[in-house]
Amino acid sequence: MDLSNNSKRIEALHGGDVYRNEVRLDFSVNLNPFPMPAEVADAMQAGLSEIHQYPDPSQQKLREGIASLEGIAAENIICGNGASELLMAAVHAVLPRKALITSPCYAGYAVALKASDAEITEYLLDEKKDFALDEGVLDQINDSTDMVFIADPNNPNGRLIEPGLKKAIIEKCEACGVVLVIDECFYSLSEAGYERESVTDNALHLRAFTKTFAIPGIRIGYMLSKDTELLNEIRKHLPEWNVSRIAERTGEAAAKILESTDYLKDSVHLIKQEREYLAGQLEKLGVRVYSSDINYLLIKCGSDLYEKLLGRGILIRRCANFSGLDDTYFRIAVRQHEDNEELINILGKVL
Repeated sequence: MDLSNNSKRIEALHGGDVYRNEVRLDFSVNLNPFPMPAEVADAMQAGLSEIHQYPDPSQQKLREGIASLEGIAAENIICGNGASELLMAAVHAVLPRKALITSPCYAGYAVALKASDAEITEYLLDEKKDFALDEGVLDQINDSTDMVFIADPNNPNGRLIEPGLKKAIIEKCEACGVVLVIDECFYSLSEAGYERESVTDNALHLRAFTKTFAIPGIRIGYMLSKDTELLNEIRKHLPEWNVSRIAERTGEAAAKILESTDYLKDSVHLIKQEREYLAGQLEKLGVRVYSSDINYLLIKCGSDLYEKLLGRGILIRRCANFSGLDDTYFRIAVRQHEDNEELINILGKVL
């Protein structure tokens, strides 16, 4: 049985493919460049020492830790093996006939919707507005829509949704009986996001520790909503031990760190500083840079940029498989200064 085509499809969906490339510096994945706290690493080791135990199928301690962090009851939380698992489970639970996504956006929404044969409508974001979401999306939400996906901030351009617009989308979806999924996995790494606001609506708020602590190999995401009935339906589409013992322990420690320290504030300060450095240096090199509020930048450059940088051991994210973009668009992560400096130096030589 030839699995090569399927392997290529999975590889093309996201960045981070260090398994088929020789990579020194990976700018294709968007992770927090601030060092991970020792307490989180210690929790991973503690979980490893407990792998002879089954995980808690109810994830009680993990959900209680997240509940304390987010200011919401534990019954309003479900946890998953990364955010991607929760996306798929939510779509399987709702089985939407018609769904709305923005374009360009994270590919995982369309993957989950296509798996359930949903009809997908795309709301095209305006390049002249740096692909920021605008009020026109409200006209696309009506009684015939079953499910809507938005990202705050959006991926691949990194723009936050204006708070008033976000509130209007939530209210429009509730009025039309539409299930709204708000992907907030990067939100905490923005200046707006390190002061958390409690969830008080029926939207499905998707969050994760993966990006915040730079631990994509430990799959740990969660979903918040006041709609406990819908959360219970989604839970039925998850395996009973979907979060490993190592991930449980890691998540418990991560929630405590976010609640009791300045880790996020320090992270956001570093990200802003390095994002501004990268954007400024890229523009000096003649690269088109789209404004971002987060730890990655969407850029436009020659279509051979990916190959030129990979030949130097640097991996960036090709964005041609984002709807609405072509092979001249790329996404680069904000890393620590010495890495960002090396990227700029090499770009100066290859452009």
